[in-house]
Amino acid sequence: MNSIKKFYFFEKIFKIIFVLDNNLMFTLVQPLMYPAKTSYKNILINTFFFLSNLNIKDFIKTLILLIFFLFIDILKILYLPIIIFFYFSKYRFVQLQYNQIGASTQHLNIMVKKNFIDGYKSIILMPSTTEFSFFSEIFENLIIVNNLFLNVLLMPLKHTNFISCTTKKVEHHLNSNLKLVHSSPFSKITNRFKKKNKEKTKNIFKFKDKYVKENYNYFKKKYPHVDLKKTIIIHHRERNYKKTSHLRGSLISTYKPSIRYLLSKGFVVIRLIHSKSTKLIFKNKKYIEINMEELVNKKLQFLILKKCKGFIATDSGPNSIGSLLDMPVYNTNVYGINVNAINKSGVYILKKIKRLNKTLTYKELIDLGYYKGFCYSRRYAEKIGLSPIDNSAEEILLGLKEFIKLNNKYKPNKKQINFKNSLPDYIELKHYDSNISNAFIKKNETLFKELI
Repeated sequence: MNSIKKFYFFEKIFKIIFVLDNNLMFTLVQPLMYPAKTSYKNILINTFFFLSNLNIKDFIKTLILLIFFLFIDILKILYLPIIIFFYFSKYRFVQLQYNQIGASTQHLNIMVKKNFIDGYKSIILMPSTTEFSFFSEIFENLIIVNNLFLNVLLMPLKHTNFISCTTKKVEHHLNSNLKLVHSSPFSKITNRFKKKNKEKTKNIFKFKDKYVKENYNYFKKKYPHVDLKKTIIIHHRERNYKKTSHLRGSLISTYKPSIRYLLSKGFVVIRLIHSKSTKLIFKNKKYIEINMEELVNKKLQFLILKKCKGFIATDSGPNSIGSLLDMPVYNTNVYGINVNAINKSGVYILKKIKRLNKTLTYKELIDLGYYKGFCYSRRYAEKIGLSPIDNSAEEILLGLKEFIKLNNKYKPNKKQINFKNSLPDYIELKHYDSNISNAFIKKNETLFKELI
């Protein structure tokens, strides 16, 4: 009985430590809640904000985070000999956020690539208590540490800037003026990685044979009628999924005509859902919904995404697996500066943004500074009267028809080229091989004034 109590006690302690660890990846600075690096200044801003607003619960949480941040910095001093050892080694850590599938795969993709470009192998800390610790079962050539005690012992090292790829080096953080700190970090790393010797890069994210065999057999047993080569996978973020869905969310009903179209063309459509997703019903056995809250399906999604014909995604969850696996992606309802459609088989369409009752052109949004930073601060966007307009069912369908015809030999037309060339360098879209949908430009040509 005592041993059981001890187990649960240590389990709770580890859980608290790892929650605090994740909270060191970035800070949502109050009152505008913009994403920024974790620093004493930003934590103190939040501490005084919550105290002045008598939000005692969040004040205490932030105060604990401040103490934990200070403790990690003290440990760095004690770890100095170990830090020096790693500095002169061929290894670097990654400050990977492991509490969300989207952030986890985005960081895995960008941070491992950056370390590789710089000449280092990555050490990835991902405690066994996290729901994504199964990454170690998937990737053959990545060093992923699941052991709880090692995760705690090595924690100060991954937060040490000069022996780790930290979030502040690669993320879309904003400064106090609500401007991006880095200019297109994702696309720059992606393009530099592509220029490396393909023989050396092709197996970095290679799947383990055991993982492939077990999950493929499971999939074929459960869905024997499905040919993944003729399958389109969809993941959609609904408006009320989380508080952060204000800009990223949209209505699933606007995707129904596209699903019907795919089914009419003989494609299998797999929709990745969660328990609160709005269920869709089609009288067609080629439409399948798979719940991503089940562990077996969380593991499975990597394999089926790798082997399917294409992926329709919004800015949420599995979306970043698309760029990790360098697969054909159709990004819809894009509200910010980045997409996970990164190759020539990728296409995307943008949300429109209105201010009061006027829909702004994309040039006006650029001049306003929306893409320079406002798009990542919901409260500031609302303060100045900005609100999103979701893609219509027709826009999504037209883009889809374009997407399923694309291949690596696709050549964009003049308007698509002009659009990318007209974008400022800090907008990631400018630097990828993917393109904005030509049909989307045609339908909304007035919004592309001075850009095409």
